[in-house]
Order: sequence, then C-alpha cells, then structure tokens
Amino acid sequence: MSEFFAALLAVGAAELGDKTQFIALLLAARYPKQRGALIAGMMLGMVLMHGVASVIGFYVGDLLAVDWLSYVVGALFIVMGLAVLIPEKEEKIETNKKLFKLGAFFAAFLLLSVSEIADKSQIVTMMLAAHYQSIFPVAAGAVIGMSLILIPVIFLGAWITNRIPMKVVRIFGCVVFIGLGLLAIFSA
Repeated sequence: MSEFFAALLAVGAAELGDKTQFIALLLAARYPKQRGALIAGMMLGMVLMHGVASVIGFYVGDLLAVDWLSYVVGALFIVMGLAVLIPEKEEKIETNKKLFKLGAFFAAFLLLSVSEIADKSQIVTMMLAAHYQSIFPVAAGAVIGMSLILIPVIFLGAWITNRIPMKVVRIFGCVVFIGLGLLAIFSA
C-alpha cells in the first residue's frame, strides 16, 4: 500500500468520532452560511498540522533503527485500533467568545489547529512519515483523509450522527488500524 493511501485510511479512521468532528459540527452550527470559509480555515489547519507531523516523523524515523521501525509502527497501530473501541469521554468544548468574533475562517483554523496538537491523527501521521521516510505523500494523504471525514460533517453533521451508530464507527476504525498494523509488521 502506498504511503498516501495508508495515511488517508489511517487518519480517516483516527478522526471517526474524534473531537475534531464535534468542532466541525459546532462551527457549522455557528456559521451556517459560511461553509466555504469554514472548509478553507480547516484545510489550512490540516495542512499546517499534518505537514509539521510529517516533517517530525520523517526526521525522527532517521534516528530509529530501520529493522525495528516497521514492528513498532505495526504494534502502535494495533494498540490504537483497540483504543478506538473505547468510547471517548464527553468533552465540553471550551470556546472563547472572542474567537468567534474573528470570523469563520480564523475560528476554524485556530480551533482545528489547537485540537490537533498531539491528537491521534497527528501521531498516526508522524508514525507513517517515519515508517515510509516520506513527507509530502503522507501529509497529503492525512489531509485528504481528514477532509473526507470533516467536510461532510459541515454539510450533513446532524443527519449523519443520527443515522450511523458510534459503535459501528468505532468497530470500522478498529478494523482499519489493526489491518494497517498487521500490514506494517508483515511487510517488514
């Protein structure tokens, strides 16, 4: 599997049911007529955060023994797959009212960027960049994978969350992570 598609699948799975989806839903409710600005702000935040994660992973991967890297990445993916099965605690998303005065674009950019710091998708992006020793394809796959999860939330958030049970979402995410983990281990 190419690094682009591995990142797309892994980050997409990491974002299922994540707090970033709730932030997208909150922003869509707050700025219902500014969806374009929300998407642009979130995209800029995704490019920044996953670009940084890819660069860090690429250089950290140089420091690790290549023989063990595939096993470590595979094991971490399997652990993350099992962790996805555990429901996230209901988090109250604290937002500063001043942040909303900045407008849809800046609110989306800042909220997404801050919420992604050391998030599951950031860790996945770093691991994949280290594993594949690749920056751009991993970052691009991560951004597109995250976009495929978040953009529909902006347009159809309430409709989607009422029709797909979170248990199904978590099981799907678990299967994707464990599959990617096993692929990394057996390709070593």
